[in-house]
Amino acid sequence: VNRFDFVKLGFNHSMVAEEGRPPYLPADLMKLYLYGYLNRIRSSRKLEKECMRNIELLWLMKGLHPSFRTIAGFRSGHALQIKNFFREFVALLQGWDLVEGKLIAIDGSKFRAVNAKKNNFNEKKIEAQLTYIDQKINQYIQDMDAHDKDEHGDRKIDTVKIKSQIEKQQQRRKKYEALQQELKRSGQEQISTTDADARSMPINHGRIEVSYNAQTAVDAKNCLVVHYENTNTNDKKALSGIAVEVKNALHKESIEALADKGYHNGEELDLCAKNNITTYVAVPDGPRNCDIPTPQYYSDQFTYDPQKDVYICPQNQVLKGSGRWYTKGNGSKYENQVKHYKTRACKSCPVKAVCTRNKNGRLIERSQYAPAVEANSKRIRQEKEKYLLRQQIVEHPFGTIKRQWGFDHVLLKGLKKNEADFGLVFTTYNLAFLFFSIRLAAISKYGINYFFRRYSIA
Repeated sequence: VNRFDFVKLGFNHSMVAEEGRPPYLPADLMKLYLYGYLNRIRSSRKLEKECMRNIELLWLMKGLHPSFRTIAGFRSGHALQIKNFFREFVALLQGWDLVEGKLIAIDGSKFRAVNAKKNNFNEKKIEAQLTYIDQKINQYIQDMDAHDKDEHGDRKIDTVKIKSQIEKQQQRRKKYEALQQELKRSGQEQISTTDADARSMPINHGRIEVSYNAQTAVDAKNCLVVHYENTNTNDKKALSGIAVEVKNALHKESIEALADKGYHNGEELDLCAKNNITTYVAVPDGPRNCDIPTPQYYSDQFTYDPQKDVYICPQNQVLKGSGRWYTKGNGSKYENQVKHYKTRACKSCPVKAVCTRNKNGRLIERSQYAPAVEANSKRIRQEKEKYLLRQQIVEHPFGTIKRQWGFDHVLLKGLKKNEADFGLVFTTYNLAFLFFSIRLAAISKYGINYFFRRYSIA
């Protein structure tokens, strides 16, 4: 920590004023947090307690024991500064030749947010609640009507209680109507009432949790994290932004990027190609067009001729286009331009029944991003061994952080505040690897017995 200039990094209270009571220096609070995260302590209240009883922290903090509010405020109020600290640390690791910056792997992992699933709503969920409330109100009204018709009968009913229940349901209805209006105003697909930035996302095996999606880029040489980003969206539009950030941060002219099929997006692959980033992104298996009955006639079995701008089908028929561009997904976030290719030979083709169910014949769509998509697919086919490195590079940090350390959830609310939390997590991961490297070097140079004596480990 003492290596870094906290004034340059932008931390508040880095300079001690001539007048007034001196603040806690950000360097001391950074040491406290790094020590805490290394020892699985993230809570500001627990760190406050450790400052008064832990002999290592008494030494590290020079006898200081800040309150939990000061500790928590440092983390939540310095998201950008902590990211700057992380970048400086990565630059230091690169200077020590621990980061190569040639091949990186990109992946995202979900961390549960401070927001229960019952406090997350979309349009469908709100409509279901409103329908249920209306049914309950109608049932209460029917009970009241039945009571009015049978005043002199044996049936007894507590009308006061029913009226209070109707009022209660009406209040609930107003609450959900307000949520519905807020959802429409925001233009979002869902809304969370505890943490407004958290989103409901699939975790694994169909399980849904209200979470954040932490994006990371990991260098292949030593599995060190070189970039991170906190998001509340899926991976579909994340690839190029992360890859470009890594290339610029490591001062490289070009890099190679590995990613799973969740990142496969024509626009993103095209942006990477334009920024000298060679991608190895897995190609999704589907969904296939339901108009194509057999795999032998899927679109990837048709050959494109770029000189003539035509497709050749497996039956050696030529599919031509009009040259006109069509907008696909108009108005959606995945909108792109496509060309259509077809041939009249389909009408008399003997294999039409196994090629297409479309009565007008086979139609091929070619996206404006097709060259980048095809180049990526070719690399995946020809260099399978390189893509298979992805899991062992990028899954290691998440496995350590979530399984071994137990950091599978966030503690704060909001994208910005949790960006600081992730910054400390990934800085700590890199720091832990650095400690491991030093110990490994000691074993290699002096032998295992020296290592045990030197570090008192048995």
